[in-house]
Amino acid sequence: MNTVAMGARSIRTSGGCARNSAKRANGSKPCEAWVIASAEREYRMRLHWKWMLACLSVLVLVLASAHLYLDHVIRDFWVHHLEQRLLREVRFARVHISEVANTDEGLVPLVDEVGVRLGVRATLLNGQGRVLADSETDPSDLSALENHADQPEISAALQQGRGSSLRYSKAQDIEILYVATTVPEIGDGDFVLRLALPLRDMGHIEQLIAQAIWMTSILGLCLALSLAYATSRYISRPILDAIWFVKNVASGRLKHRTLHIGSTRELRDLVTALDDMRRQVQKHIGQITLEKSRLEAVLPSITEAILVTDQRGRILMGNQTFEKLFGVSDAIEGRMPIELVRHRDVQDAIEQTLSTGQVAFLDLTRSDGRERHFDVQIAPILQEDHIAGSVTIFYDITELRRLERIRKDFVANVSHELRTPLTTIKGCAATLADGALDNKEASQRFVQMINTHADRLHNLVEDILDLSRIESGALPLEIDVYPLQEIVNSVVGQIRPLSKEKNLAIEINTKENVQVQCDRKLIEQALLNLLDNAVKYTPEGGKIWIQTRDFKPVENVDEHRRNRPEKIENQTRKRRIALEVKDTGIGVPLSDMDRIFERFYRVDKGRSRAMGGTGLGLSIVRHIMDAHGERVYVESEQGKGSTFGLTLMRV
Repeated sequence: MNTVAMGARSIRTSGGCARNSAKRANGSKPCEAWVIASAEREYRMRLHWKWMLACLSVLVLVLASAHLYLDHVIRDFWVHHLEQRLLREVRFARVHISEVANTDEGLVPLVDEVGVRLGVRATLLNGQGRVLADSETDPSDLSALENHADQPEISAALQQGRGSSLRYSKAQDIEILYVATTVPEIGDGDFVLRLALPLRDMGHIEQLIAQAIWMTSILGLCLALSLAYATSRYISRPILDAIWFVKNVASGRLKHRTLHIGSTRELRDLVTALDDMRRQVQKHIGQITLEKSRLEAVLPSITEAILVTDQRGRILMGNQTFEKLFGVSDAIEGRMPIELVRHRDVQDAIEQTLSTGQVAFLDLTRSDGRERHFDVQIAPILQEDHIAGSVTIFYDITELRRLERIRKDFVANVSHELRTPLTTIKGCAATLADGALDNKEASQRFVQMINTHADRLHNLVEDILDLSRIESGALPLEIDVYPLQEIVNSVVGQIRPLSKEKNLAIEINTKENVQVQCDRKLIEQALLNLLDNAVKYTPEGGKIWIQTRDFKPVENVDEHRRNRPEKIENQTRKRRIALEVKDTGIGVPLSDMDRIFERFYRVDKGRSRAMGGTGLGLSIVRHIMDAHGERVYVESEQGKGSTFGLTLMRV
């Protein structure tokens, strides 16, 4: 609730705890109002002393300038006063000398008398600058004195009738004022009378004047400081309050604030404007906080990686998906995108969007252990009439690309698998129609070929249907508990005739009394497919083992040589058992390990078709195990054999 009290010259934005009762109930911590008031007083004193120091600096500068000026003016005035005095005295001396010059008295006594009577040094010179008489020099020594024709006062007197000069005398270590005038009354030729006055009292006079000026300056300084102090309190308080008020608003402290104002209309208008600003800021902060909360709630749930940059291309933020995708562990604010994404195309696209304002698209392929594909979209952030930044979204299309490849491969493989037996059947039928029926031996051979390829088509269609039912979930699982040994014996009984044809030995090394929870029919089909592959790809006289063991991921095995599930919880892993089919067959190359469970994928395509395989056996095994929530894995070494394993829930 805002209240304005003009009589008290203050406006209260809201209540707060009193400064005198500024402690919490436990008496250990000062309340927020007391802390703010203390900080305000410190800020007020700091700004007040800045004002005082500024005024003091100005006053000292003014007084120092005044002192220098007055010292110069008073000195000039004093020198001018002495100069006028000497001019009067030199005129008097000239009259005195002219009155007695034609008497029997000599010039030397006259000059000495003038010097004594006037208290100065009197010197009489001819027009050539030679000293004729000097009040402070013995007549016998006059010839030793230097010529004075080049002295300023002598030259001026000879040219203008009188002259003066103030200069420092090294011999006497003092300044001397000289005044000279011509004395035409003495006789023929030019004669000059010069009076010299040493300024011995000038230093003392200047010292007295300086003391008077300094005393006056100090008194004026004290008065000025007192006035400045009072003025600063009157002027600075409302300004300081306004500054502190704005600082509180800027830092988000929009409550618990009293703003003092002056009595002028301008200050009242300022307070009204500041209070309006506070309300608007509070409103905008609320809106920004709400938007930020929404953004923080939405960003973590977005599965796409998002990167936001400013108008200079530096990162402002990225969501958790982005940090996880690109392995970011340090702060990303202020960094360039290329430092994290490490793809020049992305950096160039962001810079292009920031410069043109156009949405950019590009495909990105990233390899970090496995190849991943992204559809990247960069859009500008527009703020009024300029580009304030950009938003980059990384759509993970790896699975989509994989499914597209699988679909294309599936269509191509199905077409090929269907075309081969159909072509054979059609050829045999055409041959029979052309007259081969009359040849009993030939007709039987062609009929047998038709029957064989029809069976192949039938098996292919059945495998495709089984795979489709398992993958779509249309085939319900009949989960129950079965003895594992019965499942193994049943499957071995089905495969043994084929193994005998190739003289293959099958050895069973399974644990006794092991109960597993599964769909028996599907697990038997999966095991049969594994044994069928082992029989097909093991040379004659080879050996096949069926074995069980407690499931544990194999350590110290090269990553490319296995396809095992690694992340299984400990308590669940203890309940699993691995059923493995091991052979001494041709093995699987490292380059094919990651693809052998795909549909229609064959390591040796010609050999597989010659053996009558459809290329769907391992894919069916994988989908059966996926339906059970289990895994199928493989270890293999080319030329030495393979080990395929199924994980089953042990009861």
